[in-house]
Amino acid sequence: MKWRVPMDYSGMKATIQRDVYASVYVIFGDEPFLMQELLDELLRSFTEKPGGEFNVDRLEGDLSAESVVEMAQAPPFMADRRLVIVRDFTLLKAGKGSESTEGDSSPSKGKGGAAKSKGAEPEVPLTNYLQNPSPTTCLIFYSPSGVDKRKRLYKAIEKTGHTVEIKKPTGVEVEAWAAQRARTIGLPFEPEALSMLIERTGEDIGQIALEMDKLYTFLGEPTAQRRVTRERVRRLVPATPEDNIFAIADSLGDRRIDRALTIARDVIRQGQHPIPLLFLILRHVRQLLRLKELMAAGVRKNDWGKELKLPLGVIRKLESQAGRFQTDDLYRLYHRLTEADVAIKTGAGEAKQTLELCLLAFGNDRK
Repeated sequence: MKWRVPMDYSGMKATIQRDVYASVYVIFGDEPFLMQELLDELLRSFTEKPGGEFNVDRLEGDLSAESVVEMAQAPPFMADRRLVIVRDFTLLKAGKGSESTEGDSSPSKGKGGAAKSKGAEPEVPLTNYLQNPSPTTCLIFYSPSGVDKRKRLYKAIEKTGHTVEIKKPTGVEVEAWAAQRARTIGLPFEPEALSMLIERTGEDIGQIALEMDKLYTFLGEPTAQRRVTRERVRRLVPATPEDNIFAIADSLGDRRIDRALTIARDVIRQGQHPIPLLFLILRHVRQLLRLKELMAAGVRKNDWGKELKLPLGVIRKLESQAGRFQTDDLYRLYHRLTEADVAIKTGAGEAKQTLELCLLAFGNDRK
């Protein structure tokens, strides 16, 4: 039997829209929002049909393979097809059940060296079922907690049905997804406003969706004239710690030490401890220095994100900000920050005061 090509988010979404399903899928990945979105669409696809609510079963907990097979073999009730969803099935997770991979058919040993039969392997009822699955059941293994791809059951699903891995989008993928979602819900954005929303949410698409819903509610009936502007995003979408660090660095780059101190004090007043704040500023300066090194070495812009392991939106902001600093200034700031870090950790200075003196000293360095 040929192995089927793995699916991604777009492929599974197209499957749902066509309303043509294979007999079995396993859905897993590192993007919970998109996984849940697919699951919700699957449920709508079945429940909106006549009698659909009677033909959807959701299972979870410590289930046996036999109980899943029994449910999958049940015929639909006054409908053509039924949906069975099994959440976080034990036999697909690491550390549970058989550890053997597909192709390893050697019997396992029990106590005293006695060989166990194949029937003792807990996944066998399901792997047998998958050799001739019910044509009227769509069986979904929904695994937000992840899967072990070495499992026999996973390998059997690869051959019989589809594995659907939902990967967390990054960079341009997030931008495309956000733009599409805005069009879908009818929420017009100024181009810079959408970029700012993505930056403020740290490219977390679940958070992007939540903030879009809030913006839609705020605007009431959005139109081309009454749309999301950069100012509305600034006022309505909370700034992340990274936004505050960029604002502090912008001020330092512009030699506005007073503004850098004001932002730092506001952040501390809002509950941020000075030591983590110092660490974030220090890390930011290291990123700026590393970016300048890449630029000086002639590394292509497209490779900066991979080298720095940062999202595209953050890379763009770093590139813009790097021009505000001379390399020597960044090294001086880096050394000032490391000295402040040592002083705080050794008890030579109070954290908030030491951070402020560090920023003031940097300002005096540049005079």
